[in-house]
Amino acid sequence: MLGQVFVISGRIMAVALQASEGVLVARYLQFMLDFMQKRGVSSQRLLADTGLHADELRNHPDFLVSLPALLRTIENLHRLDTSPTLSLELGATLTIGSHGFLGYAVQASPNLAEALLLVNRYALTRTQLMQISFLPAGDSVTLEITDHGLLGPWFPHVIEAMLGSFHAITGELFPDFTHEGLSMQFSFPEAPQHVLLRMLVQDRVQFDCAVTRIQFPLALLARPLPRSDAQLAALAAARCAEELQRAEARADFLTRLRRLIQQHLADANAQEQVAASLSMTARTLHRRLLQEGLSFKQLLDDMRRNAATSLLRHESMTIGDISARLGYQDQANFVRAFKRWTGITPSQFRKH
Repeated sequence: MLGQVFVISGRIMAVALQASEGVLVARYLQFMLDFMQKRGVSSQRLLADTGLHADELRNHPDFLVSLPALLRTIENLHRLDTSPTLSLELGATLTIGSHGFLGYAVQASPNLAEALLLVNRYALTRTQLMQISFLPAGDSVTLEITDHGLLGPWFPHVIEAMLGSFHAITGELFPDFTHEGLSMQFSFPEAPQHVLLRMLVQDRVQFDCAVTRIQFPLALLARPLPRSDAQLAALAAARCAEELQRAEARADFLTRLRRLIQQHLADANAQEQVAASLSMTARTLHRRLLQEGLSFKQLLDDMRRNAATSLLRHESMTIGDISARLGYQDQANFVRAFKRWTGITPSQFRKH
């Protein structure tokens, strides 16, 4: 439960690292510490103001890191090293073994299609930051990544790290792997470091799209994996299933909360409606969010901003219609809010 503490090695460990609730398994932050140590950044500096300690991460790799602690760590990471390719380079260090039993299950799968199905099925055992969906589309299959809005401006950096890891793993499995036939779409703007993606897939990459997805040709997915092992795959998948059962049993509070907020974006009494759906009062919801270092207004604002930018980019709706869909009775209030979020008006944003 939120606020619960655990005594480890004679030390009290607060809500930054917990067994029961959080958004990312601690092993990934340990990899981040190792990566940055090689670049001359100490674990103390990287974990400053997070409530986390390097020995706790190392000794408890399957504990979950809270959202505020994770966001502060990512902020520290990019403040201490401003290299534009940092996230891609970090991701490239995450090979198959970095992902625990899910990595071993992927490695032992008969082909890439089965491997991606495992990722789709068991991604929740690694993180609750986003949703990964595996969707058939004609002669290809799409891996779609849905942002729950928890990461805010750090979402592109996490996607870059995931792409770096994907590149490392495919190279590990297939020394002769090529990106021929792959296409990529991203829901964020293009940045200088994305020239590396263009080098891999040429003109088959797009930015400022409605969703983030990677499209795989069926021929590639059917390719046998060189380390396929039916017995090992079954054992690793069984362990993943156990981890998934535990993950689903956790109070995935923030993910459920954001889904409910999405349903009530246009409601004037959104907080009361969401609280009722969670079987609590608005006051209790407020207190629980405070324990996470968040507020309902902050979450609602973040989700309205994300929805507004997506609608302005990809829909032909008028600005008045968009403001109404997002719960603004007065279009002028929406324009003021949008300018506060982005620094420009909706009309200026749409012209870009």
